[in-house]
Amino acid sequence: MIVSHFPKALRGSVSLSVLAIVLSAAVRSVADAQEPIELETVVIKSQEDATGPVDDQNNPLTVTGSKNPIPVNQIPQSISVLGRNEIEQFNATRTSEALRYTAGVTSDVFGNDTDYDWLRVRGFQADQTGIYWDNAQNLSFAFGSFYIDPYTLERIEVLRGPSSALYGGSNPGGIINYVSKRPGDRIRQIIFGGNNAFAGWAAFDIGDDLGNDRSYRVTGRFEGGKKFDDLNRGIRGTLAPSFRFVTGGGTEVTILANLHAADEKHNGSTFLPYYGTVVPTAQFGYIDPDSNFSDPDWDSYDRKQGSVTSIVEHEFDNGFTFTGVGRLGYAKVKESYYYPFGYLGFSTMPVDAVGTLSLIAFEHNTEVKTAQTDLRYYGEVEIGGIKNDLLFGLDARGYWIDETQASAFLGLTNTVVNTTAPGTPVLNPPYQDALTKQKQLGLYFQDILRFDNGFIVTGNVRHDFVYTSQNGAGAFKRSDSEPSYRVALGYEAPNGMTPYVSYASFFNPLIVSPANGVTEPETGTQIEFGFKWAPDNGPFRVAAALFQIDRNNVVTGAFPNFDQLGAVRSRGFEIEGAYDFGNGLRMAGAATVLDAKTTKDSNAALIGKTPTLIPDHELALKMDYAFSGPLDGFALGVGVRHRGESYANADNTLKVSSFTIVDMSASYQFKEGWLAKLAVTNIANKRHVTACQTVFVCSYGSGREAIFTLTRNW
Repeated sequence: MIVSHFPKALRGSVSLSVLAIVLSAAVRSVADAQEPIELETVVIKSQEDATGPVDDQNNPLTVTGSKNPIPVNQIPQSISVLGRNEIEQFNATRTSEALRYTAGVTSDVFGNDTDYDWLRVRGFQADQTGIYWDNAQNLSFAFGSFYIDPYTLERIEVLRGPSSALYGGSNPGGIINYVSKRPGDRIRQIIFGGNNAFAGWAAFDIGDDLGNDRSYRVTGRFEGGKKFDDLNRGIRGTLAPSFRFVTGGGTEVTILANLHAADEKHNGSTFLPYYGTVVPTAQFGYIDPDSNFSDPDWDSYDRKQGSVTSIVEHEFDNGFTFTGVGRLGYAKVKESYYYPFGYLGFSTMPVDAVGTLSLIAFEHNTEVKTAQTDLRYYGEVEIGGIKNDLLFGLDARGYWIDETQASAFLGLTNTVVNTTAPGTPVLNPPYQDALTKQKQLGLYFQDILRFDNGFIVTGNVRHDFVYTSQNGAGAFKRSDSEPSYRVALGYEAPNGMTPYVSYASFFNPLIVSPANGVTEPETGTQIEFGFKWAPDNGPFRVAAALFQIDRNNVVTGAFPNFDQLGAVRSRGFEIEGAYDFGNGLRMAGAATVLDAKTTKDSNAALIGKTPTLIPDHELALKMDYAFSGPLDGFALGVGVRHRGESYANADNTLKVSSFTIVDMSASYQFKEGWLAKLAVTNIANKRHVTACQTVFVCSYGSGREAIFTLTRNW
C-alpha cells in the first residue's frame, strides 16, 4: 500500500528492505561457493540485548554510538539510554515529555505543542536533522515529518555531540535515536488512561514466541477528546505490528510497521508576544495560557503516515555479523490555523485595552516519501595482540517532499480580552509550491582497538555524497561531497570508570538555494572530555562531559539576502547519574550548563551574543520509592526540573525568566496483575514560558496535567 505511492522508477530503486536480505544471501552464497559449509541457525542475542528492555542496567549495550552492540561506557561520547521505566515514570505521551530529565536536551522548546516534538541538544535544533528511528534518519524539513508515539518505543537514546562520522549529515549538537519495540518473548499488556482535560485513550501491547524462531508483536494506542487549551480537541491513533523469523540459513529478519493518523485542532499557547507572556502588560496583565486565537471551524490538523522497516541480521562462521536496515515511509500532513504575530499593526506591545492581536492565517498541504538503508558488516579480529572491533558500512537515503504553503495577514485580528472566532480567511495564492528532493550516500569505517592494559582507541572515517534539488520559483540543484571523522582515546579502569577524550567533525547539508547565498553545508568540530563510571553489578552510574562545538557556515541575513558568514560556538558541561539505595529508593539527576555565542555574523552587532532558545543551564532531579511490608505494591515518585534564563531577541536585550516545575506520581501494583498510576506534572500549575524565538514568538509550557492509567499485564 505504501509502495504504491512512489513513482515507478522510484519503486524499483527503493525496495531497500528487500535489498538487505538479498545482499546477506549473496555474501553467504559466495562463501559457500568457496567452501561448502552447513551453518546452524544463529540467534543474535547481542543485537537483541542492545535494542531490548533496559530494565535497571547501569551500563546497557547499545548500537546508537557505534552501530554495533557495545556497552555504553565504551562509547567515547556522552550518551543517555532511557528505557520504558523512564518513559513511563510520569506517564509521558510525547517524546518531548519523556526527555525532560535528560542531560543536554532542551525539550518542549515551543511549549505544549501536541503535533510535533521540538527538541534541541547542546543548544542546537535536533528535531529536523537529529532524529533517528532504529538507527535510520527520520529527517524532517519544513512541515514534512513523521510523528512517533512513545508507546511504540522500547528505548530513547541520546548521543550528544557531532555524529556525522557514523550517520552523515546531521545535527551538530547530537542525535536522538528512537528504538522500536520488537517481537520476542510473550507479552500481554492493556492500558486505559485519561487526563484532567477530559481526554481518554486505550493502548495495548500483545506479542508471543510462536516457536521455530518466529515471534510477533502488535502495539497500538488510540486517543480522543479535549486537549489542555481552548478549542483544541480531536482523535489520533498509532498501530505498530511487527514480526520476526529466522531463515534456515540462520538469517534473522525483523519486520516493523508503523501507522499513525490524527484529526485534531491546534494548541493556542505558542507564537505569542513577549509582552503579555514573559512580562505582564499594563492593560490586561498576562495572556491566559489556555487561550486559543484560532477559529474552531476552520482550524484543522490532519496527519496520515505509514512506514515499513526491515532489519536483517546474520552471523557468519568467521564471527563477523551483517546487519541491514531498510525503510520505506509515506506521510501526508494538512494544516490550517491562525496564529498571532504581535499586537495590532504588528506591534510588540498592546495598543489598546483589549489587547488586539494581529493574526496570520496559514495553510499547508505536504506530502513526504522516504526510502533508506543502512548496511553494516562488523566483527572482531586480533592484530599484533590488539583486539580490533571493525565496522564497515554503507547507507543511503532518499527524501522527497511536495508542499504548498499559503497565508493571509492583512486586517486579520483577535483580542486577548473577550476572544472570538475570527472566521474563515481568504488566503493569498501559495507563496511556496515546490518539490524538494535530497539524496545521501555514505561510506564509513570504524575501528575500536582494545589493549590488554585497558586503553581503548576509537577511529571513524566517513565520506558522504549529497544531492539536493528543488523546483518551483526557487529552483536549484546542488551536489555536496563531505568527509567526517572521529578519533578518541579512553581507558577502562578495573573499578568501572572510563575517562575519555574525543575529537569529531560534522557537516549538515542545507536545503536552501545557492541563489540565496547558500552554497555549502554547515561544518564544524567538537572536542569532548568526559568519564563514565558504572561498576559491574554496582548500585550507581554517573557520567560527565566537558565539550566545545564550533559550528561554521551558519546561514545569516534575511530572505532573500542570505549568506553563510555565520559561526556559533557552544561550550558546556553535563553530568548525569543514578543511584539505587537497595531499600526501594532510587534517585536520578542531571545538570547541563551551556555557554553559546555567535562568533561570526554578517551583522557585527550580534557577535558575542547568545542565540535565542538556548537556556544557560538546566537541572533535574527525580526519585521514586517502592514501599515494602504492609504497603507492598505502593510506590511514590517526585521530580523537580529547573530551566535557567534564555534570551528572547538576537541582540540579548530581553530575557526569558527561569522556572522550576515539580512533577509527582503514585502507583499501586495489585496482586492480580493490575497497576493503577496517577502522574501529575507541573503540580503547582505554574505559568511559565519555555522559550522565545523572537519578541513575537514566545511559548507557554504545559500547565498542570493529571494523567491516570490502569494497566493490566499478564
